[in-house]
Amino acid sequence: MSDTTAIPEQGEVNLGLYWKAWVVLLAITLVMVFVESPTLIVIGICAKATIITAWFMHLKYEKLDFILYVVLSIVICSAFLFGLIYPDGAAM
Repeated sequence: MSDTTAIPEQGEVNLGLYWKAWVVLLAITLVMVFVESPTLIVIGICAKATIITAWFMHLKYEKLDFILYVVLSIVICSAFLFGLIYPDGAAM
């Protein structure tokens, strides 16, 4: 294949990479359990979401414009949902 972002052929699965990603996710989760800073928790959530989408959803093999479309749609949907939920939280 001449494409620089080629997906590995079938049978070329690197299970070690998946295990490393799982260990990193576990470590981030354990750090988040014992941290009290909301900023660090949000950073941990974003890091975990990035690792999951890149390795387990195979977005690391996609072109940059598709990745940006996915990220933009997630941000817009999250902002919309936050806008729906925020008035209820503010009323409490």
